[in-house]
Amino acid sequence: MEKLKFRTSVDNNGRIETIEIGGILDIETALELKNELVIHSKHLSDEVKISICELEEMDLPTIQLLVAFIRQMDQKKIKYRIDWNMEEEQKAFFINVGVGHELYMVN
Repeated sequence: MEKLKFRTSVDNNGRIETIEIGGILDIETALELKNELVIHSKHLSDEVKISICELEEMDLPTIQLLVAFIRQMDQKKIKYRIDWNMEEEQKAFFINVGVGHELYMVN
């Protein structure tokens, strides 16, 4: 079973325009996710779609990594959109711990 699912798609210039993240996103996969984000952050397009999909599990360390990645894109002036495909109870958890607005889970 694949724990972390991480896929990218590129534009005509070979720059990453879509990042799909899913699977089990927990403390055990956090280092692998961090490494993927670091490697791929060097090849981002000017506009990136981040899709959280096929999510089985997600914990706060993963959210912290995503927040750091988003801040890095902000510093580089990269436009991004985050699509959340998660259960309502999962979404409510992250909203309740205070990261819902920062990760565009709520308006």
